[in-house]
Amino acid sequence: MRFAVAPTRVKARLQVGRDWYKAELLDESMAGFALSVEVPRRKLGENGFTCEAECPFFGEIARLAIEGHTQYEIQIISIVPREDESSSTTKSRVSLRLGTRVVREIYQEDRNSLGRNMRLITAMAVAVIFSFYCTAHSYSGQLAEMLPQAESALGQLSSLWSGSNAPQHVWKREIAHATAHGFVVPGTPAMDNLLALTKTQPSLQRVQKVILFRQDSPFLQQMNLNPGQLHEVRKIAMEASAEMERLWQQLQNHQEIFQQRLSELLVLLETRILANLTPAQAELWIHAQFA
Repeated sequence: MRFAVAPTRVKARLQVGRDWYKAELLDESMAGFALSVEVPRRKLGENGFTCEAECPFFGEIARLAIEGHTQYEIQIISIVPREDESSSTTKSRVSLRLGTRVVREIYQEDRNSLGRNMRLITAMAVAVIFSFYCTAHSYSGQLAEMLPQAESALGQLSSLWSGSNAPQHVWKREIAHATAHGFVVPGTPAMDNLLALTKTQPSLQRVQKVILFRQDSPFLQQMNLNPGQLHEVRKIAMEASAEMERLWQQLQNHQEIFQQRLSELLVLLETRILANLTPAQAELWIHAQFA
């Protein structure tokens, strides 16, 4: 089902790679947005594209900033030329209708947080060390003496990237939302007890329960979620799928690290989901069984 966009949410900006484009929201659904974007013809190649798979934007992960509202990480999943009366295609620019799915919502604290700043500082430090290492190696030729020191420094810096040493997630938004709607509140004994119970379950069962919300099912109907709840947990489930896939691509050859990072990710996802469920719904979800 698609819904009309509120007038205050029409104007937006879309970032694909390093390029920003003015965008207009045409409509939205539980899973994503339909956008109108004008792009330079040169971005589409000399001959343009005859099918969406040939378009350089197809499948790209982009950032959508809605004026006066929040930002989203989205994936472009469909592209068609827009030729209705409101489009303004010219010789130099072409108007496209983009279908997108929401990967995750980017909260303000994530865009300007201590964890983000620390990661930026770490990246800069790694670059400086690597530059120093290459310069010293080129001029001194003393690689054997420098390698242990470089490995030690890089090892210390890499520890800053691990999820276990990252700053604790701040649940301000989730606490306020859960308190206002009678859902399970993060940081309370009720939430702690439910999370302790999930940790005793196999990882596969926990993953299945998280992605359960991606599509309709008899069990989901049994939970009797209202439209607002369904919208929120579906966004979390779609984000979860993307994050788990990314984690697997990075760590599939390091099973122990993958299991640890997956466990940390599951706790975050389960907390967010429980913060959108009533205590009764939470109990039903926690004890869901899968073949």
